[in-house]
Amino acid sequence: MSENNQQSNSDQDRPLKVFITAMLATGHFNSCLGIGSLLKKRGHDIYFAHLPKNQSIIEQQGMKFINLLDCSSEIVPYDDLMMGFIKNQFQDALKFNALEQMKPKKTEEEDLKFFYKIQETTIKESEVIIKLVNELKPDVCIADYGASVPWIQVVDVPTIHVMSIAPIELYDGPPPGSGYSVNDKRELWGEFQNLKNEQMEKTVLGFTKIFESFGVKYAKYDSPQYLGIYIYPKPLDYKELGQPKPRWMRLDSAVRSRETSDFIIPEKLANKPGKLIYLSMGTVVSTNPDAMNMIIEPLSKSPHRFIISTGRNGDQVKLYDNMWGDKFVNQIAILPHVDLFITHAGSNSLIEGLVAAKPLIAIPVFGDQLDNGQRVVDLGLGAKINLWEFDGDKFLETIENVLTDEKIHENVAKISEEIKKSDSTAKVCETIELIARTKQPLI
Repeated sequence: MSENNQQSNSDQDRPLKVFITAMLATGHFNSCLGIGSLLKKRGHDIYFAHLPKNQSIIEQQGMKFINLLDCSSEIVPYDDLMMGFIKNQFQDALKFNALEQMKPKKTEEEDLKFFYKIQETTIKESEVIIKLVNELKPDVCIADYGASVPWIQVVDVPTIHVMSIAPIELYDGPPPGSGYSVNDKRELWGEFQNLKNEQMEKTVLGFTKIFESFGVKYAKYDSPQYLGIYIYPKPLDYKELGQPKPRWMRLDSAVRSRETSDFIIPEKLANKPGKLIYLSMGTVVSTNPDAMNMIIEPLSKSPHRFIISTGRNGDQVKLYDNMWGDKFVNQIAILPHVDLFITHAGSNSLIEGLVAAKPLIAIPVFGDQLDNGQRVVDLGLGAKINLWEFDGDKFLETIENVLTDEKIHENVAKISEEIKKSDSTAKVCETIELIARTKQPLI
């Protein structure tokens, strides 16, 4: 064997150095944690840059942790930035449907201030990550932001985009965030898309200037140079709309490992009658205690038991005799024990619920939650409750309907099995490895 061939084989065998980061929000972090765990199991060295609250779980997965806040005190966690914005979004969702919410409103100027704050922390975060990548010299970078960021265009390393939100924008279908069904007439989509385009012009203009300050051109996140990975189970995917955009691969699931071996049902609920139901409105939505209390109060009249993820402001959330909750709960460990999952329908939670084969009630508030909620209905996996139509008695009726609907249970069980049998993880990991070693994009 020639010396060149020996070097080539040696390079193919050596562990890759992989740098991973994500938007400073829970769902995006969890998606990248799942991908990092898959690559770690294949023998690669994973460096994960994120918030200190996630250090222990990163290290438990055998990855090396990099504290972004140690690198700069000016980086602001996304969940902190979102609190005021979410309060406005929830109030709007109580009054208006998705189309009406796109129209100009009193809070528009305040919402724009939120986007400007995101832009500011994006600049600082990009500066930090460029420095980290230049020092670390990884073979490949993996990032989940949902929007374009400057550092991806600057670093001289193949960077792979992760999309952990509903992938509707990768298809010629309903406008993202509209909550429209793929079965709706296309004429319904036009007005929403026009309003969305007008709204996006204002934010894209600001991001374009940020990119220029880094000496690069703004590039859309859904047009990856090397590879995009969208996390969405095949049976949920929008196959009826054709093929996704070029250079995107589907990963059916990147569900993280349980942080503990099991979940013990709290004594308060263990001996009570009724089905066991889990409610979580996600890390971001649950920052609004008014939203949580409005959704929880009708459940006090239910004959069933409830486990509630109350969120960071859980001390302002009222729980009743048929409920147990905490600010932060182990969702992965809880789901196998429950009979129903009430969720905001964020993609990460949606997939975790389906992997656990649980019927769903979606209560979407904003963004891809609306699209996921409609997908739950279209595929017969549960029900959707629109906040602008929220009624406590109807909520309780919906719970009973979903719990007793045999077809929903059959559909959920079937999809859960399909996800578990998926071979997409091996294909995605092999493609990441190929790009890292060859520095060539997916054709």
